[in-house]
Amino acid sequence: MRDSPSLVKPIGAVFTPLRWAKWLVEQSGLARLWADGATICDPTAGNGAFVHALMDVAASADIEVDDKMLSRLHLIEQQPGFLKDFETGFRMKYRRSFPRTGLTCADIILSNPKRKFNFLCGNPPWVNFGDLPTSYKEATKPHFLNYGLVADAQALLLGSSRVDLAALVIAAVLNENLERNGGAAFFLPLSLFFNDGAHSGFRRYRLADSEFRVRQIWDFREERIFPGILTRAGAALFRRDEPHESAIAYKSLSNGTWIVQHAAPIGEPTAPLSISNSSAELDDVRAASPITIRSDQKPRQGVNTCGANSVYIFDKYPDYLPEQFIFPLLTKECFRHPDSSPRKFILLPYDPATGIPLTSADLRRHEPLQSYLNRHKDVLSNRKGSMLRTWIMRGVWWACLGVGKYSFAPYKVAWEAYGKSNFTPRVFSPFHGKPWQPNQAMHAFIPCSSPVEAESLVEQLRTSLIERYLKSLNVEGTCNWAQPGRIKRFLRFVDADAATGEQLKLV
Repeated sequence: MRDSPSLVKPIGAVFTPLRWAKWLVEQSGLARLWADGATICDPTAGNGAFVHALMDVAASADIEVDDKMLSRLHLIEQQPGFLKDFETGFRMKYRRSFPRTGLTCADIILSNPKRKFNFLCGNPPWVNFGDLPTSYKEATKPHFLNYGLVADAQALLLGSSRVDLAALVIAAVLNENLERNGGAAFFLPLSLFFNDGAHSGFRRYRLADSEFRVRQIWDFREERIFPGILTRAGAALFRRDEPHESAIAYKSLSNGTWIVQHAAPIGEPTAPLSISNSSAELDDVRAASPITIRSDQKPRQGVNTCGANSVYIFDKYPDYLPEQFIFPLLTKECFRHPDSSPRKFILLPYDPATGIPLTSADLRRHEPLQSYLNRHKDVLSNRKGSMLRTWIMRGVWWACLGVGKYSFAPYKVAWEAYGKSNFTPRVFSPFHGKPWQPNQAMHAFIPCSSPVEAESLVEQLRTSLIERYLKSLNVEGTCNWAQPGRIKRFLRFVDADAATGEQLKLV
């Protein structure tokens, strides 16, 4: 169906092609349930694709849709123009009117009509909380908290800002609009099942007053079912008031064929789903012994300039700045040729002993550095991000993120964490006495204090089952390939003395 050119898509709108709406109706057996008396609602109806799908699938199955059946369909949509266009299109296509009692104009989160149905189906909006307009963030924030999708309001400012609005919509409609023991079928971003931190709350599979089970997941993999949308897409069947089971039926689309696989979390129950061709493969990874390291060696991402790379990063060594604040920056070439000279350098106006930004008094003692930063003060002072703004409000507008005492450890075991399909950690020793600095989310690392410690650790990482685990998440080539949170599942943190004892056993 064609979208009205006069309408502007609301936040996160992903209109469902009729072909795929019919596919989900068929997979969920929805036309037969409808004919047998079920009430059905699309709670984020958009242009009404699922009603058209139900009508068409029913016709293909020789099910006559009478007025009584039609009265058991309901659409809820925030945009009145979409409902008006739907009514017009329905009347033209089927030569009959859709019941006005089946149309509700409401925001499913902020003004939920709280009418319940036997089955829900649809395609909720896909958009991260952090990308919502400010006013809508504030309005929906309490709902993210009430449904347990985030731990607290502060979490929405940090990593959980990546929680998707689709998670909130699904939690809300299962709780408010689904009859007890009712079912639901939704298209959704697969980040709800694979995002490492932001969607762990969704994976509690809890409602405000009950619980739900995910009965089936379909992974479309490379198939782009929504034009122009690159987000990893899937669909899922839900059942309210059924206890969740850790193993979920899972199918992946490969060359037009659905492959049956095994899906279950490894680690805590809310961990991302791991996918394999057999449950035994998952059991092997689950049984892997953790690697023991010191508590101060938590895996980290690299330095984040928060949009000021042009100020902090240099293609040539900036000999006009104090050398103690210039460090070699890791690039992709460093992982191909580990002994090569740096291609880029980074300025870190920090005290290496503490990992804390230089003070104003410190800057005055280094006039070239102070002068350089002052020339870029407007750019640096206007950077975004709640954590960075805290530093800026304190007057430390030259601060970056992802910098601490760990950044200045002499040795680093680092790996490419973004967009790869192999886990290949390497040891990076100081270059001319300066520790290498990983670059933002492109790289992750574990700080080490000696070459012996670094070599021992990299060998353990290479011979671990980490790569098999990462591949089980189906995240090859994505920004989430080997970020620190995923690697932490294979580590055991102990105090310094205990870690030394463990390492001595390995030498």
